Amino acid sequence: MVHAITPPSATRHDLARSQGFIVIVCSCTVLTDRDLEAALVEILSQPNAPLPTPGVVFRHLSKQMQCCGCAPLTVSVIYDLVDKLEREGRACPCACATAKSRLSRLDPRRGKLDPVRITLAAAE
Repeated sequence: MVHAITPPSATRHDLARSQGFIVIVCSCTVLTDRDLEAALVEILSQPNAPLPTPGVVFRHLSKQMQCCGCAPLTVSVIYDLVDKLEREGRACPCACATAKSRLSRLDPRRGKLDPVRITLAAAE
């Protein structure tokens, strides 16, 4: 049996995608990582692209969060996908850079949202 060595910075989402799996991000609305990716391409291609928060992405897809249990995973996947789209040149680099800088104000560790920073980012 061969075990893949996963870099410490890799997420479970990265690992699942690298193995060709489709990741269900929200089971309430049956939203996949591929749905999020397609939405992010469209959102980040808009002039004056909005900050791609879970709410913005769900509204773009005409979906509504039910239990909000998926919110932390959705945020993590959005971070990963913005990086991926920028690397692949599939989204405007300026929009990606702006989104990443605004998202980093929420929390540099990406795991815990700071209410003060959320309020400041939302006010922009």
